[in-house]
Amino acid sequence: MNSALVAGRQVQGAFPQEEDADILGAFGREGVVRKVLGELAGDGNGVILVGDYGVGKTFIARQVIEWIGPDYLVVSLRCSSVTSSIAYGALSPVLNTLEDIALENPMLVLRSVAKALQERAKGRGIVLFVDNIEYLDDATAMVITQLVAGGTVFVLATCESLSSAPSEIVGLWRDGLIKRADVVGFSEDETGPWLEAVLGAKVAHSAVKALWTGGGGNPRFLEVVVQEQVEAGTLVVRDGVWVLTGAPFVCGPTSVDTVMAAFRSVSAGERKVAELLALSGGLPLNQLMGLCDAACIDSLQQRGYLAVDYLHSATVGLSNRLMAQVLREQVPTGRSRELHELVRLSSGEWPLGGSAGSAMATWTIDCGIALDIETATSSVREATRSGNAADALRIVDSLVGHVGASTLILQKALALEALGENARARRLAFSPDLDLDSLSLPQWTDVMLLRTRLSRGDGVANLEAQDTLDQIRQRLDAEEATGGGGVDADGPAGDHGHLLAALRGELARGVVEQQMHAGRYHEAAERLESLYRHGPGEMRAAAGHWLVGAWILTGRVVDAFKVAEEIGIRRLPRSIAVDIPPLSDSALMFAVVAFLTAEGAAPGAPHPGAATYMGARSAAFEELAEGLVNAYNGRSVLALEQLVPAASQLAELGEAGTSALACAAIAYAYALNGEHDEALLHLNKTKGNTAASSRMVGLAVTYFRELASAELASKEKAVVRLLALADEERQYRNGSVEMVLVHAAVRMGSTASARRLVAASGRVQGPLSRICEAFGQALLAKDVPTLLRVAEAAANLGDDLFSRDVARAALKIASENDDRDGSRQAQQLIRGGVMKLGIVKISGEDGQALTLREHEIASEAAAGASNKAIAAKMHISVRTVEGHLYQVYSKLQVTSRAELRETLS
Repeated sequence: MNSALVAGRQVQGAFPQEEDADILGAFGREGVVRKVLGELAGDGNGVILVGDYGVGKTFIARQVIEWIGPDYLVVSLRCSSVTSSIAYGALSPVLNTLEDIALENPMLVLRSVAKALQERAKGRGIVLFVDNIEYLDDATAMVITQLVAGGTVFVLATCESLSSAPSEIVGLWRDGLIKRADVVGFSEDETGPWLEAVLGAKVAHSAVKALWTGGGGNPRFLEVVVQEQVEAGTLVVRDGVWVLTGAPFVCGPTSVDTVMAAFRSVSAGERKVAELLALSGGLPLNQLMGLCDAACIDSLQQRGYLAVDYLHSATVGLSNRLMAQVLREQVPTGRSRELHELVRLSSGEWPLGGSAGSAMATWTIDCGIALDIETATSSVREATRSGNAADALRIVDSLVGHVGASTLILQKALALEALGENARARRLAFSPDLDLDSLSLPQWTDVMLLRTRLSRGDGVANLEAQDTLDQIRQRLDAEEATGGGGVDADGPAGDHGHLLAALRGELARGVVEQQMHAGRYHEAAERLESLYRHGPGEMRAAAGHWLVGAWILTGRVVDAFKVAEEIGIRRLPRSIAVDIPPLSDSALMFAVVAFLTAEGAAPGAPHPGAATYMGARSAAFEELAEGLVNAYNGRSVLALEQLVPAASQLAELGEAGTSALACAAIAYAYALNGEHDEALLHLNKTKGNTAASSRMVGLAVTYFRELASAELASKEKAVVRLLALADEERQYRNGSVEMVLVHAAVRMGSTASARRLVAASGRVQGPLSRICEAFGQALLAKDVPTLLRVAEAAANLGDDLFSRDVARAALKIASENDDRDGSRQAQQLIRGGVMKLGIVKISGEDGQALTLREHEIASEAAAGASNKAIAAKMHISVRTVEGHLYQVYSKLQVTSRAELRETLS
């Protein structure tokens, strides 16, 4: 059966029902429920749940009702726009059970309702549930107020805004008779467990991020987004994990109904604000306030509908992608043109760049207004860089007949590259219809840099990236020599000079990217340092970002930290849960993380939208980077939670190299756990085509394959291959990477490589290099006390797997020398490391393991119990206890209960 259809049925009505108590805690509503129950159990008279449409107020109220069960009489009143115009309309379910009463006498109505409720309650407490209390009619509001004030009922109400509730109800709150509880949307962290509970399977980080962004954190909107993406096939199951296909999210009829229902209660002024932001993609706050009532802007912000980007001149946009897409499609053409004219007149120039710039461009096209060539070209570039390649293609199509065919081919090729369609992009970039001579110098440079990127992994000689970069350099040199007398010499000489400087910056970026891709980090670092110190602002930020990674790779760890501090880098990538210092202690992993960061979202470029191909790719790289660090450090369970969905997502996006890397790390994590079949299965998945991947990704794939193979089969063969890799890195002058590879070989038992580890460590800055150096020196000297100190230092750095491996080496030497104290301390460190790592398997290198019965008896003895007491407790003989303790003392290399207590502590 089609999995999408099955999932579609599963998602129908997916918002958790009242019986789904287990899901409640998963998305952070438990605290609100407890607050209501606390008021109900105490002296409270009521609680009003306040929150935007769709955040789950009614769900929480029903959770409370379900929880209290039959101990209370619950009477539900449902308000609507229909009942709001009818006196006692909301109270009709109660009044219908009474005999004819004079509705024109409010006091009689009040007494009759109170008496009827008390008779039905039969001594129980009464809970009056009023949904959508903002639609409560005045007469019913008066009755409820008196019932609450008199202590007859406990009111549980919901509303979108307290200011819209009847004044009598607001008065109860102001007087402290009822409490307010705010219900907010999901955070991104809450969304993941909710999605997994609803979809019944693991959900990749990229999918969680995109769906959360799509719904703006609103549970009702999120439910709609999930349902429609499953039905449309933009959210699919791959290897048991829900992943994105990279296609743009759809927006169907259910989305329209949901969004328009949310907007039924907004004013005309608030609607204008939302429409302007939906159509424009976002406006500067000052400009928006000049176009709209400030009170309307504040109201929408309080409801969580607006998001402010302070990095781009306090730009205001809609926080909910679904809302923005629906409103954009629902605004009539005439109204759209009217709003467009207001924005144009208020700005006097093009309002924004980036993704908002592309939205403005497509809005202009939709209004039937022609874009000038310069604006259109700029918008295409901005849309492509920010991941909105679909907008870029629309703008390009609008230029047909206005610009040359070669310009259109170039822009389409760039947009297709941003969509991950490299094969189609390559066909256009090398198309015979692309007339390079007809292009301007900037366009020609764009083509050549695009060819450079698309040529990676292609073995054809005339497509070599370095040759293409040399051609760009020669062309720019020639342009500079002619003093602006080439094809682009239409403006003043000064302008041409600025143009050449900008293009040289683009060339420098391309050269650095190529060097990073090829693994020539030492060469890249020299150029990056110059760009960082002397380049223009945007280029300087990007260069500093890459320089941190390049210097760590080549051994200049301390210097890299200084640059990281200067430019404010605290974490790489943005969402990774590990700070820079620990990452630097895993140099190979930092190398991969640095590369993935630059690949996923290049420094200085607009961050791509989560529901785009580029956004999904960037989020998948972040999840992969976190998983790699955890796998490297032996945290296998956590690593698998991150790497398995990342592998599925990357494979779905066609990222062969990084998908293979994830599978190699998964194989290692499974091998650490002793799950050999799963490890072998994922090792086989690493054999795909990774030719277009960077050298560093290819190296990391091999590295994790060897780590897994060493756990599964032969450590000797893995050592040989790791040392061969280290030889290559030595030639590339990547000192940190060489050190980590040698370090891995020594940890696998290659004591012959200890001297080389000492030498390699001496060429690298940072704490890990000093520990590696001490490790190698202690092995050469067979110095058990120093090895134990090194193991403790590694544990202090958070690398418990390294600590375990060093302790293993200490245990081996201590056992050979009959060093009981050293053996005991080594085994204690090994056990401590294994306990921290979780389910990592135990091997013979960890010393003799205790049986379950031996461990039970040892624990009792260490706690001070006598042999006789242990025997009585376990219903065995004293002689049996003595025999087990003899085995325990022998295995743990201890001679007394005091030593046993210290060892097991």
